[in-house]
Amino acid sequence: MRSSWREALYARRSLGVELSLATLEQAYTHLGRPLRGLPVIHIVGTNGKGSTAAMAAHGLRHAGKRVGLFTSPHLHRLNERIRIDGEPVADDLLDQTFERVLQAEHELLRADKIGRTLTFFELLTLAACLRFSRSNVDVAVLEAGMGGRYDATRVATSSVTLISRIGLDHEHILGPGLAAIAGEKAAVIHAGAPCFSVAQHPDVVPVIERAATTTGTELTWVETAKRAPKALPGVHQRENAALALAAVQTLVSAADLSWFDDVSWPGRLERVAMGGGTVVFDVAHNPDGIATLVNYLRMHQVPNRILVFGCMRDKAAKPMLAGLTEIDAPLWLAASRTPGAADVGELADLVPGRAERLFGAGDRRLPVAIRAALTAGSEVCICGSCYLVGELRGLLLELAPEADLGDPLVRRSPR
Repeated sequence: MRSSWREALYARRSLGVELSLATLEQAYTHLGRPLRGLPVIHIVGTNGKGSTAAMAAHGLRHAGKRVGLFTSPHLHRLNERIRIDGEPVADDLLDQTFERVLQAEHELLRADKIGRTLTFFELLTLAACLRFSRSNVDVAVLEAGMGGRYDATRVATSSVTLISRIGLDHEHILGPGLAAIAGEKAAVIHAGAPCFSVAQHPDVVPVIERAATTTGTELTWVETAKRAPKALPGVHQRENAALALAAVQTLVSAADLSWFDDVSWPGRLERVAMGGGTVVFDVAHNPDGIATLVNYLRMHQVPNRILVFGCMRDKAAKPMLAGLTEIDAPLWLAASRTPGAADVGELADLVPGRAERLFGAGDRRLPVAIRAALTAGSEVCICGSCYLVGELRGLLLELAPEADLGDPLVRRSPR
């Protein structure tokens, strides 16, 4: 049955985002409100959500908790989005879970209790919630996909709300400017769930404070951690670590920053020695994310560096490219195979004379060129799109589809 539910799921990619939770609420209730009564950590923001979620889940596991972690997008396999105790859910369990969610949708449509089919992300969110319930997790960590007010992850009542750094992204949906975007994300703040936020842009601070005051929610601005986790480099991870620690300490007061040191979260300033050189995978895909990456690259100068960039058509390519061109390194532009990837010729027009090489979707010359550069001792930084990073990471590391990208604690604790 696997192909049937996968086809049904991926057919929903074109449905976009629904600015209403009514249909999702009906489906969640029909499934028995799977996470009812369970501690839930809900994370919204623009950048750092995934890293924060991974650290929070890892820290809770360090304390002996059985943890469900829902994140997006995935790098290589859909299963990565739904993890139990750090390990992507097994194929057979994913089959069972999605079949039940789609069955529930069918039952509701047939009974005229909902007026539309569920979107791609709504189906994923329901599957995660149901899987966590059936796996008897002690706590669920949910990363919002986009925005907050109408994000599917809001269907579960959170116990703790975390707000990572808010920047410009998805303006065509969330509204123009930081204040509008912050308003959509701060809408998840609710009474009874303490809210923690990293330091924010001056345009964002009053929006978050107003939402907390209106709902009578305790709001805490966390101070940057004294250091980043050993396995997650970058100054920005000090903010994410502080946020994750605040959440974990609400459930386990003895939690300590050291609990995050061996967390594994691929594609986030991930450095891999290869062929005499180094490849850096980073899923930075908006202006703030690229600015953070550029800052890191400046702090870690190397003699020979090549930048490989590609993004989706709906992303702010011009400011991202402007940031990257501040680095004195050859720029290669590449397109992923994912529908909606930006045309490399159009990207090149945004930085006249700057792009050294162009690679279209599926161009077999790209991995060959990267390997040649690595053999020559270069550092190759791949960024701009989660899809591009995922494709090239899989090719360069020669990952089998069932590659274990789980948390290192998987190999040390019973499942």
